Amino acid sequence: MPHTTNKRISKELARLLYLGRLQAQGVRPALDPTDRGQLAFQALLFECLMSNREHKHALEEPRKSAMAGLSDYLNAICHQPHHLEIHTNTASRVASRLLPFLHEDHGVCGIPGLRLINFTCRRVRLIHGPTGGRLDLVDAQRWQGKDIARMVFRQETSWHEQDGRSPLWRQTGITDEEAAHEACWAYTTSTPLRSALLMRSMPLWYRLGLDPAWTTGHATRPDRLIWDARSDTDHDQVVELLTRSEARIPGARYHEKTRCSGTLALGTGKAQLISTL
Repeated sequence: MPHTTNKRISKELARLLYLGRLQAQGVRPALDPTDRGQLAFQALLFECLMSNREHKHALEEPRKSAMAGLSDYLNAICHQPHHLEIHTNTASRVASRLLPFLHEDHGVCGIPGLRLINFTCRRVRLIHGPTGGRLDLVDAQRWQGKDIARMVFRQETSWHEQDGRSPLWRQTGITDEEAAHEACWAYTTSTPLRSALLMRSMPLWYRLGLDPAWTTGHATRPDRLIWDARSDTDHDQVVELLTRSEARIPGARYHEKTRCSGTLALGTGKAQLISTL
């Protein structure tokens, strides 16, 4: 029976992706956007979140790990019709680490072009100007009044105003320093794959206990998603999640090279999956 099947699938997706009650039961939820700009933004966000101390993203803070540790604060990542929702323990703190910051001796850190739309007692709403991609950070608890929410947001983002600086994310347009990073959000053959991996990141971090890092390829080496192998996590469990489970990436193909490596492909986009011992 279709209704029973869809309900079972929805329940399994909720279990795999930590969606809990966020997904309506009885229908198969859409996991991925189709809007080109949203895909490009989510692909960039995936790269920023998939970094660690050994493999820092180029937009990471030079003296600390601002984006690399954000997965510790996340509870769910889910697709909505017109935006991405990330449910978190502290929306303002996550926003403070994603919003762009200009280091005089380092350049732009955070996501260039990301801007604050507004915030409510429970949400911080963000937009990526160059792509039009939308992100709502949703707090686990509702603050008792917008004044309290505003105070919390100001506390978490106060470091953006150190030394009397004007926060980069308060600029109405894209600054020259941010525009210099245009390649970061350019739509490429790997954009749909990176966005799809973002939507399936929660089980990589929590269910499989991994600390993955994305490394961008070059002319002689493809993109890579690398993680340290754990004794209780087999490489095939990652492949199972991404290509065979109910949360699989539609159309994704995996070609095994060794027991701990292979190529994940979606359309013409490819990336090596490598678990190192």
